[in-house]
Amino acid sequence: MGAKDVIFVDGELSSQIDELARYIGELKGASDVAAFAAEVASGEVPNSIIQASLDGVLAKAPEDKLEAVYNQLFAIAASQGGDEGLSSVAAKVARDIEAHAESGVAGLRVLNNLYNLATEGQAQAAVFESMVGLAARAQLLGTLVPLVTRLPAMCGEWGVSGEDSARIILALRDALDHAQLSCEAYEAELAFLQAVGSASEKAAAVASSAIVRFANLAALCDLDALASLPSVQELSQRAGALGDAGALLNALLSSDYRQWLQFVAANGEQLTALGVDVQKASDKMRLLTVASIAADGLGQGVPFATIAQAIDVAETEVEVWIIDVIRSGLIQGKMNQVARTLLPTRSTYRTFGADQWKLLGERLEQWKASLEELQPVISNAKLIAQQQAVQMAGTSSVTIKE
Repeated sequence: MGAKDVIFVDGELSSQIDELARYIGELKGASDVAAFAAEVASGEVPNSIIQASLDGVLAKAPEDKLEAVYNQLFAIAASQGGDEGLSSVAAKVARDIEAHAESGVAGLRVLNNLYNLATEGQAQAAVFESMVGLAARAQLLGTLVPLVTRLPAMCGEWGVSGEDSARIILALRDALDHAQLSCEAYEAELAFLQAVGSASEKAAAVASSAIVRFANLAALCDLDALASLPSVQELSQRAGALGDAGALLNALLSSDYRQWLQFVAANGEQLTALGVDVQKASDKMRLLTVASIAADGLGQGVPFATIAQAIDVAETEVEVWIIDVIRSGLIQGKMNQVARTLLPTRSTYRTFGADQWKLLGERLEQWKASLEELQPVISNAKLIAQQQAVQMAGTSSVTIKE
């Protein structure tokens, strides 16, 4: 959210109150602005002036003045009740801005200022909820996307309950879904599962939703981030639709493309009920299968024919699939169109467990052995270079022309 903004407002507090009250009176269309301002000032400030600003009165101020007038309102609230005074009214003011601000950009700037000025965690959480609501209404959810992965930590900093954390994160997930930001909604679901743990039916339902999203969305390839969550791992022990989601996860983790086809044939009805797009999920499995083949053949030329057979496509289509796998970030490598091979230099495992650690250990031992074999060659070359340097030094001479 950034550092706290420091607000400087000129004049005595009474002058600030009078100035803002008169402005609110003008916005409300008061017949006697001076009398309205006097009535507000004679009340219990800051509550009286905050109450006068609600119901969209101040929130509908012109865009170029919105941030300034709210900064003055915050300064008055803070001067009367300190940070605690501002925090006590933050939720009320934030909800009014969320509902009535006509400029989403200016409204979010005001809410961001209020978030940074409020020091109490519950108040910050309430302001953030209003930021989500306003950003959704103004179609500006992209401004909040960088915060999605930070939400579990932010909920901890706010000190809110698990129930409140769940509500806040799922509200953002739903807003992202409505805005058709499906990959970002998936990240929000991962944040939810990290924040609330696994001891609830809601967590199981969100875990199931996240698995289906992963299967359907081509842009999502990091399966380990999902599979490592306890609430996701526990689905395989469930019955009904949740158990079907757990079986889907296991298939995504361990199947190659041909095994996936067998799984689809045996569980087609359940996959449809979950909302899985079988065609998209099958294309995802082709990518994961190519990545697994590359992982097993790092540093070696993998024939196109091997890949074609593994993912059940014509050999002439293999280059397109390799490009897609590289673009997804699952592998790095080079294609040799003449030899019709793929030389993988890096590959991402779907999940990194005991088998992968064992394979890594074996490859490190091979690398160590190769270095040991090179050591005599390097030492011999170094010795020859030293001998040549000595010989050249012994035969060289300097001639000075008279």
